[in-house]
Amino acid sequence: MTTFNATYLEIEPRELVTYLLRESGQFERESVDTANLLELLGLDYVSFNFDLELPQEAKQTVGDARPRALISFGDRIIATDSELDENRMRFSILHEVGHFVLPHHEHSLYVCDDIGLSPSSRLVFEKEASQFAADLLFLGDRFALEANSRAINAPTVKELATKYCASFEATARRIVEKSFRPCMLVVFKKEPRQSGDELAQPPTWSVRYCIASATFKSQYFEELSGTAPPEVATAVTRPGCDIANSHKIEVAVRSTSDQKELQFTAEFFSNTYNIFCLLTPK
Repeated sequence: MTTFNATYLEIEPRELVTYLLRESGQFERESVDTANLLELLGLDYVSFNFDLELPQEAKQTVGDARPRALISFGDRIIATDSELDENRMRFSILHEVGHFVLPHHEHSLYVCDDIGLSPSSRLVFEKEASQFAADLLFLGDRFALEANSRAINAPTVKELATKYCASFEATARRIVEKSFRPCMLVVFKKEPRQSGDELAQPPTWSVRYCIASATFKSQYFEELSGTAPPEVATAVTRPGCDIANSHKIEVAVRSTSDQKELQFTAEFFSNTYNIFCLLTPK
């Protein structure tokens, strides 16, 4: 059994990521192997149906939210909901690893729900664990080097997501976050429809969140609001549409500071339950 104990580590998360990847042999792989990482840390892993088998006291820690993953420090066990797809399962395991190894996260039990595992979480510990998970998932700096040598477009998202066994959303976020070039990722969610009249109309897709590269932030803006163009949303969400079959349009965005119109190329694509837009200057 490993003697790894996060309490006694006084190093930066970046250094810890490099250590874990190196010691578990990840740098020789195309994508991270969670089993090797868990073995290094002396952690066991199980997957089961949280709705049916998770103890009630664990469910109560997340209130009305749906629990998806947990780590029990005393038992040295990570568990994920068997309803998760493979990519979300891998990320959830790495998220719980983040809770385990980040020194100030040490606790008795973490139960993480959909919100805690999502980019929109406002909880500091959850955001830190997700950032750590992304650093592991994308093998430290390797992904950044690859992404910056490729075009910023939907085919690149698909190629790198497949290579790193990551979701399209996580990959698109990482491309933008690590880009030296000005670009923004806008993620849209489908608004619920209730009345008969609404059901007869195409769904509305509104901005869920935005991520901008450092150069985009400094040159343009950090946030956008609004909805995806209905005809574009229909095109990229049609049945059988591949993520690489994107839809490009030219858009004008009005600055709130000086009311100046800025011109961008907007490339839309979808993973069926979200619509994404890669925004780059013309």
